[in-house]
Amino acid sequence: MYAILDIETTGGKYNEEGITEIAIYQYNGQEVTDQFISLVNPERPIQPFVEKLTGINSKMLRNAPRFFEVAKRIIEITENCLIVAHNTDFDYRILRTEFKRLGYNFERNSLCTVSLSQQLLPDMESYKLGKLVRSLGIPISDRHRAQGDALATVKLFELLLEKDSGKEILKSQIKALHTHQVPSKYLSIIEELPNATGVYYLHNTVGDVLYIGKSNNI
Repeated sequence: MYAILDIETTGGKYNEEGITEIAIYQYNGQEVTDQFISLVNPERPIQPFVEKLTGINSKMLRNAPRFFEVAKRIIEITENCLIVAHNTDFDYRILRTEFKRLGYNFERNSLCTVSLSQQLLPDMESYKLGKLVRSLGIPISDRHRAQGDALATVKLFELLLEKDSGKEILKSQIKALHTHQVPSKYLSIIEELPNATGVYYLHNTVGDVLYIGKSNNI
């Protein structure tokens, strides 16, 4: 089973974003078996450029459910499913961040349709969702809205599954994604780093300083 999703956010500093809209389509490889679509009150301001891009503003979200009110539904519809999204690293990170704020460790295997498209459709001019699906003749409406982008990703994924009839490339992409994933013991440290200007030190195994760097956002 697959949970094909798209998320819109407030924008802002890394790991400080909030979800403004989410659409999830549960897909069994042949048809959509369940769906969940909702605006979400992020309880934080939306960046002006994001508001212009998505058309979602704070007034629209005033009476929308907050994330904790939809969290159980998200867990249920994605349970025993492979998370699929166009740039999964972003959507999956945002979901994990929101659940972490609730004290819940959300973990699912995931697959990115950008990487899969690059493998199965190597000669495309662009792998951005809008340009890619239009070049493939897949209709897309409500661009930069969760439901429209998620539906287009469902159609794209259907096409990719047809091209990868043996599922060998799909399997390799899942394996590759998680083989190179940061180990959870380090991921928790990374997620707790401050979104602030600072200096960082890289040490070897015996504690010697190998490198000192600085960053606007640690």
